[in-house]
Amino acid sequence: MAMTRAAEMSAAGGTDVLVTLRALADPNRFRVFCALRGRERCVRDLVASEQMAQPLVSHHLRVLERAGLVTSRRAQSFTLYALDPAGLAAAGAALVDLLDPASLTAIAHPGGNPDCCR
Repeated sequence: MAMTRAAEMSAAGGTDVLVTLRALADPNRFRVFCALRGRERCVRDLVASEQMAQPLVSHHLRVLERAGLVTSRRAQSFTLYALDPAGLAAAGAALVDLLDPASLTAIAHPGGNPDCCR
């Protein structure tokens, strides 16, 4: 069985594209991600701005953090969350590589595999 490009990238030690895609696929998690694009925020601020329950916001932040897209730091009695520039760069590079049409083999193009289904 042939390995998918995403599996090849993961096996080669690259950023796990599926983790990134899953992390951003949930609509509420995507809202939290977008809310962090403007500034570093605490959970309480995200709860108020996104009108989500605190446990739900915390869960989404954990998933985004595990995916390498978000980082956190302690400040006084709060934990502040921000997008991780290095994580975003790594995820972006992996996605660009995965979606690059120049990386397709000739038989992957439409009409490029005359032996299929014959």
